[in-house]
This record gives sequence, C-alpha cells and structure tokens, in this order.
Amino acid sequence: MKKTKYRRVLWLLPLLCAAALILIFLRGSFPRLEVAGFRIGEQEYLQAMYRARNQVLSDHAAQGISLRDWDRETPLGDPRELTVQRALEILAEYYAVSTLAVERGYLADAGYDAMLRELEQTNQQRKEALASGTIITGIPSFTVEDFLAYRASNLRLEFTNDPDQPENQVTEEEIRLRYEADRDALYRQPDSMELAYIAIDAAPGEIDSLEQALLALSPGSLAEALEAQPKLKAYYAEASIQPENYSFYDRTISDVLSLAAGLSPGERSQVCRREDRLLLVQCIARTEEVYAPLSDVRSIVVQSIRESRYDALIARRMEQIGIEVDPEQLSRFTAEQLP
Repeated sequence: MKKTKYRRVLWLLPLLCAAALILIFLRGSFPRLEVAGFRIGEQEYLQAMYRARNQVLSDHAAQGISLRDWDRETPLGDPRELTVQRALEILAEYYAVSTLAVERGYLADAGYDAMLRELEQTNQQRKEALASGTIITGIPSFTVEDFLAYRASNLRLEFTNDPDQPENQVTEEEIRLRYEADRDALYRQPDSMELAYIAIDAAPGEIDSLEQALLALSPGSLAEALEAQPKLKAYYAEASIQPENYSFYDRTISDVLSLAAGLSPGERSQVCRREDRLLLVQCIARTEEVYAPLSDVRSIVVQSIRESRYDALIARRMEQIGIEVDPEQLSRFTAEQLP
C-alpha cells in the first residue's frame, strides 16, 4: 500500500513542477501592449512606468501623503492603478507627438527604437563637440528621460514656428482677443519709480548701532534727513526705475524693489533688517504703468496662440489613440515592479 501511495506522489511531481513553472512565467511576463499600432516592449513600458511612479509620488507628497505602502488605497486612489494610468498616458502622449511629427515631415520614424538611435547619435555628437573644444548648450549627454523631454520641446517649437502649418495661421482679431485676455497676467508693465534708499551690509558688531541711526532719521526727504546722520551718507543711493530697465534692477536690488512695491510718493518703508543687511526705502515719485502695447508683444501673442493650438491638437490625438492590452495582466506586471 505504501508503494502505491509513493508512486501516486511521484506521478504528480512533474505536473506540480510544470504548473509552478507556468505560474512563475506568467507572473513575471510582460503582456502584449500596443499603443497607436506600435508594439510596446518591456523596457519602453518600464521607462514610462517609472516616470509615472515618480509623478504619483509627487502628487501624494503635494497633498502631504507619505506613500509607503503601494497596496493600500489613498485619498487619491489606488497607487498602482494610478501608476498604470499615468504610464499609458505618457506612452499615448509620446506617440501623439511622434506620429504627428512624422505626418508633418519633422521625423522619419515615430518608433521608440528610432528615438533611442537618435539619442545615441545626439550624445555622440555632443561628446565629439566637447572633445574638440566646442561650446554646447545644456548638459553634456542625455538620459532617455531627459532626451524625451528635450525632443518633445524641440518638436513643439519646430511645429509652432512653421508658417506652412495650417494651425499656425492667425488672424488679427484672434491676436487682439488673446492679448486682451492675457494682458493683466502677462503684459502689465512695472511702475516707473524714482527711489531713494539706504542699503547697508553691516560689519559684525555694527548692525545694532546702524539700525538705531536709521530709526532716528527725521521724517520727510531721506536725502535731507541724512544731514543729521552723516555716517549713513555712504550707504545712500538713488535709482530711476523704468519698464525698460526694471529687469536689471530686479537682478541687482530686488530687495529694494520689494520694499518699494507698496509705497506712495513721499512715503518711506519701515527699517528692514535681514541678517546683517539693513534697508530703508523712500518712493520719491511713481507713475503707474498700464500694459505693454500690443505692437510690442505681438510676436509673443502669436506664439502663445500657436502653442495653445498645438497643445490642443496633441490632446485630441491622445484621446483618439488606440491602446490594446489586457488590463489585468498589465496591472499585475506593474504591481510586481513597484515597492
């Protein structure tokens, strides 16, 4: 009787081993995935999936949620399913951009392998340029993720600067309407101001006495008040702020401009102490500026319209892109790659 039992067990062992191997194979296999008719390989999906994972982590961090357990639902949803969804969106966007670029003549091949060859060629060119002493802009070499962003940005720029594309034809009425819609946010000019100010980078041990001297200045004109505090004269300066030179002063005396922002003509700021720096600002005169005229920003407005149209075109193509995959298999595969 015992021999019969052993024979039965031995007969089952090959079947159990085969079943185990099948389960292991199925558990670790990447499912068939097609996006826009392109077969997506495992490495291509993983590249998109890791980008998606980082986005999901960032979204949770922005809400103050520490995502440590990917098995548990969060207020934002199931982290694993969110990752799958984002990964597919990343792939859809890539093929929306790339297939459009092929259709309009900017690329010869929309496939992922073609992009990798382009990346290799670009990195080799940059390496050779650096070796020859040529100055290049940006980083010495691209990672896949960096190159994808760089390539997408360049294709967007090439498309929107192409006057032959029908989406780039803009009427004067469209330009006027976009300018009026955006002018408060984008085209309002900084006020013209005449400022007098004292800026002191105090030496150790001097800041308290200098602060007291600033606080003791009499009201009225800052320049006249310095007659009673001659040791402060060396720190006194004036600036004429105009829209055309505002960016220069914003780089050099941004803290002075911050204090002057809410001052009326004749008004002084409070004495401001920031570590070892003391500031006192007086507005001598102010002219409120309204908006940069349309004639000055017309090219910017036109480019803004073109970019909006391009982005909308990509969004429509993303919605129309076909994705073929077994959702359960893809979710299972993705879950195995996450913590």
